[in-house]
Amino acid sequence: MLLNSNQISNYIKESDYSKRAQIGIDLSAAKIERIDVGSSVYTDKTHIDPSGYHEVETMSIDGKDCWRLERGVYSVTFNEGIHVPADCAAKITHRSSLYRTGTIIESPWWDPGFHCDQMNTTMIVNSIIIIEKNARVAQIAFWRVDEVGEQYDGQWQGLNTAYRK
Repeated sequence: MLLNSNQISNYIKESDYSKRAQIGIDLSAAKIERIDVGSSVYTDKTHIDPSGYHEVETMSIDGKDCWRLERGVYSVTFNEGIHVPADCAAKITHRSSLYRTGTIIESPWWDPGFHCDQMNTTMIVNSIIIIEKNARVAQIAFWRVDEVGEQYDGQWQGLNTAYRK
């Protein structure tokens, strides 16, 4: 069952820039990094080299603090944090305003028991886009799950989810 924003408000550490929607909570961009790195995916862990993440500096555009992003793959860190309860799973997707520009934000499933102070996921930019700092760019939704077994206790627990710092 998909939960509404009132049902999930205790699962998100909202910021001054968050906004509750009908079925989720809008997430705002705190930091954007260009991803220029590969990774190693092993049976027991994933290794991502943090030196391949390059922070994109903001610039003043129309008097606003903005990122100007070229085509590419980026890591977007949100102002918001998360604590997924034992009976839920969550997923982040782009807001329609980004989708209309060919910009895609898509996350993996956030497992029951996962938590972190600032969420993070990948953004694929297909055309030049300007994003104001703290703009709402994504939405998170939660689904109730039945009979969850083991809770998440993997290598990313409590960390920025882009890479291990």
